[in-house]
Amino acid sequence: MSDPITKAISVLREKGLRITEQRKAILEVLSKADSPISAEENHAMLVASQCDLVTVYRSLEQFVKAGVVELGVRENGTKVYCFGHGHGHHHHLTCRMCGDSERVDVCMKNELEEIARGYGYQEVTHVMEVFGVCPSCS
Repeated sequence: MSDPITKAISVLREKGLRITEQRKAILEVLSKADSPISAEENHAMLVASQCDLVTVYRSLEQFVKAGVVELGVRENGTKVYCFGHGHGHHHHLTCRMCGDSERVDVCMKNELEEIARGYGYQEVTHVMEVFGVCPSCS
């Protein structure tokens, strides 16, 4: 098992989640992905009948809540997931044409939370992704 998976399993156990073969398989798919992937894409990369799509959705949401997986969103609104790769919270710059994705280690979390508090909001979270056309596709 790869290091991100081992770390994720350890955190999930600490949070009281059971570690099933299905959850391990879902984490394995995430660890091999070059860029954030959707639940459907994760499911398609699993061995046939390893688990159903609903299990993938539920597991990914639990992984996000536990803090072992980052949630992103594509320009069309599709949720995508990836490991933080040991660098914690991050965002992506994604090409509209080819779909290539670059990790961006810049976040305006503090500024966004301060604005939200100014409006009276509490327990603020965010999802921010940037889209454009990469140099190869320009």
